[in-house]
Amino acid sequence: MDDLILTYRKLVMPEDINHAKTLFGGRLMQWADEAAVLYAMCQVGTKSIVTLKVSEVLFKNPAENGDILEFWTRKKKIGKSSLTVDCIVTRKTIDQPRERPLPPDIDKGEYHGDPKGIILSCEFVFVTVDENKKPTPHKLSKS
Repeated sequence: MDDLILTYRKLVMPEDINHAKTLFGGRLMQWADEAAVLYAMCQVGTKSIVTLKVSEVLFKNPAENGDILEFWTRKKKIGKSSLTVDCIVTRKTIDQPRERPLPPDIDKGEYHGDPKGIILSCEFVFVTVDENKKPTPHKLSKS
């Protein structure tokens, strides 16, 4: 539906690492949810949204201490009160400075030619809610 945009960056720190010396999957999911909800709030124009569903989560490659992760998001589907957001997490390559970040190549399953550059891919469904936490229509038009 839309192009991927860079929504969020995180630095993997020692407290984010598990016993296998890689990033905890749960921590990565927390960050992905944060990135996706930030994107969704900006799209629907309200902070009154909740996560309804997370699609199949694919942990494609591990992240390690010191990695800079980039969270790419885009609209996938617009419902009456819902918004489905794709989230792709990549490992930033700092040895190749760029003026503008370039999105991952989803079709090839790589990030700047690196097949291990994509860390995670998943889909979030968010729902706008009213003051009683009941679904309410948002202002996005279905396209």
